[in-house]
Amino acid sequence: MSKVRLDDVPTWSEVGEFLDRIRTMHRKGEMNLRDFVLMSLYPTTGMKTSELLRIKKGDVDFKRGIIRAGRPGSEREVLVMPSILPHLKEYAKDLKAEEEIFKLSRRQVLNINHKYTEMILGRRVRVADWRHAFAIRILETVRDPTLCRKILGQESSKVISAYQKHLQKDLKEELIRSIGG
Repeated sequence: MSKVRLDDVPTWSEVGEFLDRIRTMHRKGEMNLRDFVLMSLYPTTGMKTSELLRIKKGDVDFKRGIIRAGRPGSEREVLVMPSILPHLKEYAKDLKAEEEIFKLSRRQVLNINHKYTEMILGRRVRVADWRHAFAIRILETVRDPTLCRKILGQESSKVISAYQKHLQKDLKEELIRSIGG
């Protein structure tokens, strides 16, 4: 397994800024519904690109706000934020249950991600970095590595350990800044 790169992971405040900006862009007609839904799901679900591209309309429980994601046999339920759910429902409304929601190639998704991250954050954010930001946020809030692993569908505890070390480093730097040392 390669080392987890956490050097350019967006902070949670950057994630919030990004989500606010794409919401505004969509409302003003500067971003289409597909791109808005896609770019809203990345930072709020921790899903991988492969998982997003495999979602079929039938995998989404619109009443519960849940997406069944992951490979068969290791599926997990992923929560869709209530503010995103109506947009996902609108985007998928004309699809049959067995149809994939995002009929895009991996390259197309990466290009969409790069376009909006450069535009809004001033740099390209790797799609994996959205997952890392989400995982770090989960650890910040629930402080339970086992639950974080379950939410992400992460098999390796090594990745979760990398998130914990990153979080400890950030807390140490914040403490030093706040004390003035």
